[in-house]
Amino acid sequence: MSEMLSGKVLAVAAAVIITVSAGAQSVVVPRALAGMNGIESARSRVFTETSLYGYINGGAELYLEYGFDTLLVTELVIEGSDIRAEVYRMKDHEAAFGIFSVSRFRCNGGARLTEHLCRSAYQLQFCKGPYYVSIINDTGSDDDQKRTADLARLMIENIAEPSFDPRSFYKDVLDDDTMRGAVLVRGPLGVYNGIPGLSEKLGRVSGYSALLIRHGTDTIASMKFDSELAAGQFIREEMNGTGSGKSAGGSDSTILVVSPGHIIITF
Repeated sequence: MSEMLSGKVLAVAAAVIITVSAGAQSVVVPRALAGMNGIESARSRVFTETSLYGYINGGAELYLEYGFDTLLVTELVIEGSDIRAEVYRMKDHEAAFGIFSVSRFRCNGGARLTEHLCRSAYQLQFCKGPYYVSIINDTGSDDDQKRTADLARLMIENIAEPSFDPRSFYKDVLDDDTMRGAVLVRGPLGVYNGIPGLSEKLGRVSGYSALLIRHGTDTIASMKFDSELAAGQFIREEMNGTGSGKSAGGSDSTILVVSPGHIIITF
């Protein structure tokens, strides 16, 4: 492409390529790039369920456990800086928040661009709707942090779906501090990555989504099972003390049955 093209034209050209190749992300990323100034180059790759292993060596299983659709990776040069945007489309908004919840680490402050966001010097992560997004810069400088924030803001503006709402798990409103430590899991890999101390208790359970929060010294898990049968089996094992990591004769958990397929358990 000619060096005479402006950043805006480069962004639009990149958007056309992405629209043709990306499928699910064909709205979010192209419109964001079209709104960015200073783009000098853009190269995108698309990964599906089968090709994800080629991009995330050894980590693809976690995304598949939550419910993975497609990944669009866009490598950008913006005003001389290298920026990489990874846009994961998950199966639903719970899966997107789940991946976000086990991926965020040592979040800094800053403007709250959307409900669920974590920023550090080198990375900005957020989830909204079915999307989990990670934007990485090479330097951690103030300028590069601003570029990643600008790109994130444009992406967020082009995601029409609402953010994950914890009220589907807990009737009472969870405050910001609680949500900053909340973890959503759907299987043993999510538990191990999010709250490894519960791996023995939940490591063999499947067919559920659980939002785990801390309350004092307790961990509370609101678990929604795929079937009433699976929920009933889990409850029986917990009450009989035969669940994962327990010895027969007693349980140290308290169970509240919200509905036949939804329980809240306190560890």
